[in-house]
Amino acid sequence: MPNKSLDMLIFCNQNHGVETNPVTLNWERRHAVIYGVAQALDYLHNGCEKRVLHRDIKASNVMLDSEFNARLGDFGLARTINPSDQTHHSTKAIAGTPGYMAPESFLIGRATVQTDVYAFGVLVLEVVCGRKPGRQSMQNNLTAALWIGKEQAECVLVLALASCHPNPFQRPSMRTALRVLAGEVAPPVIPMDRPAFVWPPAMPPSLNEDLEDYPFSGDQNTPSSQLIGR
Repeated sequence: MPNKSLDMLIFCNQNHGVETNPVTLNWERRHAVIYGVAQALDYLHNGCEKRVLHRDIKASNVMLDSEFNARLGDFGLARTINPSDQTHHSTKAIAGTPGYMAPESFLIGRATVQTDVYAFGVLVLEVVCGRKPGRQSMQNNLTAALWIGKEQAECVLVLALASCHPNPFQRPSMRTALRVLAGEVAPPVIPMDRPAFVWPPAMPPSLNEDLEDYPFSGDQNTPSSQLIGR
C-alpha cells in the first residue's frame, strides 16, 4: 500500500529508524483511520452472510492507501461463524498478538466479537496516544494534534476504554462503536476506576444488542488453552 502500515507511521522512530521525511498523521487522519477500521469490523461482524472474527487486529495489520484510508488486512487467523446459531469460534490454542488479547481469552479459549472489540480498543489507544501495548513511554509530539481535537479525542478515548472493559458483557458492539465515531450517539459511560477482571463475569440484568453476541454457557469457564503469539 502507498502509505504502508499504520504501525510504521505511528512508531517509525521506534521500529524503523528516523526517516528523512516522516509522514505525520494529524488528528483528522487518525480519526479517519479509526473510523475506517470500525467500518471494516462492523461489516465483518454484521454485514457478511457468515460472521467473520478477525482475531488479530493490530496496527501492523492496518494498511493505508494513498489517501490514508484504512484497509484491514492479514486474515490468516480469521474464522467464520454462522450468526444464527453460533457466537464464537472454539480453539485449543489461543491465537492473536499479546497486548491486544482480551483477558478472558486465556480462560475460555474462544474467539468472539467481544475479543475483536477488545483488540479494536487497544488499537484506538495506540492511534490516539502513540503508545504500544504495555509501554509506559509517551510520544510527546502527539500532544498538539490531540489538543486540537480535544472533545473528539476524549470521546474516542472513552470508547477505547469501554471497548477494553475487563467484563466482556460491558463492551460495546462494533455497530455502537461506529455510531459513536460518527457522532450519532454519545460514548458509553465508563466507571471512574478501572474494574478488576473477574471470571466468570457479572452479567447485566438485561442484555441489549451490544451484549447479545457473547457466548457464556456452562462449560465455557475453564478450558485449557495454549498461547500462540505472532
